[in-house]
Amino acid sequence: MPERTDTTTPWYVRVMLGSAGLIAALFLLGFVGIGLMFIVQSRTLSMGVGLAAVAAAFALFRAADHKDFAAMFALAISLAGQLLFAYGLFDRLVGFRTSAVPFWVIAALQTVLVVVMPNTIHRTLSAYAGGLAFAYACGLSGAGFLAAGAIATAIAALWLQEARFGSRQAVAMPMAYGLTLAFLQIEVTSLFWWSMPAAPGAPVAAGAWTWVGTALTDAVFVVTAGILLLRAGWTLRQPRTPMALRAIVALCVVSLPAPGIVACLLVVLLGFSNGNRLLVGAGIVALGFYMGGYYYLLHATLLEKSVVLLVTGLVLLGARWVILRHVMPREHADA
Repeated sequence: MPERTDTTTPWYVRVMLGSAGLIAALFLLGFVGIGLMFIVQSRTLSMGVGLAAVAAAFALFRAADHKDFAAMFALAISLAGQLLFAYGLFDRLVGFRTSAVPFWVIAALQTVLVVVMPNTIHRTLSAYAGGLAFAYACGLSGAGFLAAGAIATAIAALWLQEARFGSRQAVAMPMAYGLTLAFLQIEVTSLFWWSMPAAPGAPVAAGAWTWVGTALTDAVFVVTAGILLLRAGWTLRQPRTPMALRAIVALCVVSLPAPGIVACLLVVLLGFSNGNRLLVGAGIVALGFYMGGYYYLLHATLLEKSVVLLVTGLVLLGARWVILRHVMPREHADA
């Protein structure tokens, strides 16, 4: 029998339930810390009780049968257990601020939870936490430039294959949403000192490697656009196809100093191609935050930042003009 899912629940209800579950988890964790101090004082016991709580939440999810209260209670137990496990893990590994090991462990744990937990909200939160843990692990391993490109590849593959998920949609869709949120946070916060590639204690990558990371995200954007053009019936023999690809590459080149622009546009493109308004809205909001932060917070002169934004805007307007005038004339677009 296929797994039952709660896909009929509106997304905003899931957001409220997830927020309530997180708040309940914090209160539950506070109760454990105050009433059961001996658990918190033992690293091994903290990790063991945390994993036991996650297992209990799994059993409760299986027995909840789409009952909102039981599902939220199970979510709170699982989140509290994961926080308790992470506390014991970080406390056990001395010098965790400069070690990627605990973040790799958390990323692996979240990957398992995405697959096994029979709850959409939990799977989304696990994918989100796993994406952030992966980014921190890459940063502390000296490969922070790979994080955004790897996650961009994952979300592009997931959203482009949405129609083929079938029975796996219960796992794939929450994973896609969670990784997309993590990807947007990584890119938008790249302007701040607490960004993922600049995790505390992370080795500072050389400038060339930073450009490699940006190029990976740009490559995912170009390949995604190319796949969507082919799906729309465009062929490489048509003059409009190379013209459109050149415009996309030009956009990637001029926005190299502000890589978050292409990252947010990738999310908008994936959402538009799937008719997903939530994804389009998330990409647009993230783009607005990034451009505002880029203009006011980046360590560059106002003239330099203004030139980057101006040139990027001109390229976008020029690409629109080329598409409407030469690639898709009005008589063909109306047809």
